[in-house]
Amino acid sequence: MGFASTAPGRRLLGLALTPVVACSVMMISGASAAADTPEPDPPGSSPDGAALNSLIDPALLESLQQSIVGLVVVWEEPEDPFALGDVPEPGGPAVPGAEPPVITICTGWFDTPTTIATAGHCVDPEQGRLAIDLQKGPSIDPGTGEPLPTPPVRPEPERVVYAFQPREMPGAVITSPVVVRVDSFRPGEEGDTAKLEMHGMPPGKPLAIAPTAPRLGETVTSIGFPGLNIDETDGVNLDALLSGGKTPAEVLQDSRLQPVNTSGTITARQFRNGVAVYQINADLAEGVSGGPTINSRGEVYGISSQMSVPFLGQNFNVITDTGMLREFLGHEPLQPGAASTNEDSRLASGSGPLGGGLQTGWIVFLSVLGGAVLGGLTMWLFARSTRRPSAGGGDESRPPPTAVRARDGADPPPGGG
Repeated sequence: MGFASTAPGRRLLGLALTPVVACSVMMISGASAAADTPEPDPPGSSPDGAALNSLIDPALLESLQQSIVGLVVVWEEPEDPFALGDVPEPGGPAVPGAEPPVITICTGWFDTPTTIATAGHCVDPEQGRLAIDLQKGPSIDPGTGEPLPTPPVRPEPERVVYAFQPREMPGAVITSPVVVRVDSFRPGEEGDTAKLEMHGMPPGKPLAIAPTAPRLGETVTSIGFPGLNIDETDGVNLDALLSGGKTPAEVLQDSRLQPVNTSGTITARQFRNGVAVYQINADLAEGVSGGPTINSRGEVYGISSQMSVPFLGQNFNVITDTGMLREFLGHEPLQPGAASTNEDSRLASGSGPLGGGLQTGWIVFLSVLGGAVLGGLTMWLFARSTRRPSAGGGDESRPPPTAVRARDGADPPPGGG
């Protein structure tokens, strides 16, 4: 059996194969183009680079202000029911009254409509004791004038936590200072988180906690009430505060104080006593502790805090670990692949570069296989059409018998004609 080798046959074969080859080329080209076409980002998302370095939208940031809560913590020495009061001597100096309470200011934010999240050190009695001792100074022995040794065991100070939102804050739900209950807290060395319960007020607008961990270099914004701004803020009635006519929370409630926003980036992931924290380069002034640090989508990455390094003589601004914060507040764990969620979701769904490459490989393979099958079938049909017998019943393309026998090595018989 042989294929036709005439010029018309070759032209006819070329014409027959042209559609097959063209079809295969078009299928392969289409598959390659599909592989080279970038997958569009899902609606509402931005490319990783833009999301990493973009600041939060001003309108979104303004809408989050109503979720920020100021906290005033009042610390006092507990009264000893068995202590006898000092009796002034006749003609002697007056006996000093009770020590004034110590006041600390922090920031919180609504985690649910009735619960407020803040930093653990803001409500930690040990920190309250340090604040009281700092204000009072050491006890002095009247005989020697030397500081008295600190008692080994001292009672915890009494604590009252007030929540407030200044009267000019848009969307504020706390219209007058309210006492909140400390539900639970972790001290600074164990995570620095606290949850407070609020009752008797309209429900607040909670902030969402990010489902993924922050990335190094990502832009974040910290929100809070810095204590340094209070003295210079309009509406702060210091006379009423000093005279005792108003509580500190009432004075701040009636003021024109507003939350302050400071932006920076995630600079490192550090560990404090085995607890993970994220270091940021945003400026966190006193009073901002406990406030939220958010990403460009308005999601909370962590609670603003500080990490002290005594031998360096400085503090580092940090936020709590996102996963630990979610666990403490009772939220679902972090999503897997937190460092690159968008990319991981595209790979898992097969729509990213890797998934698209696998799909494209199958398309190319099936296209080539289909082209080869069609081409072979066309050539086989064409070959059969060229093997038709001649008019005399013989096959003109078959060699004569003698040539066949000679080719097979058979000699003709002697005398044969």
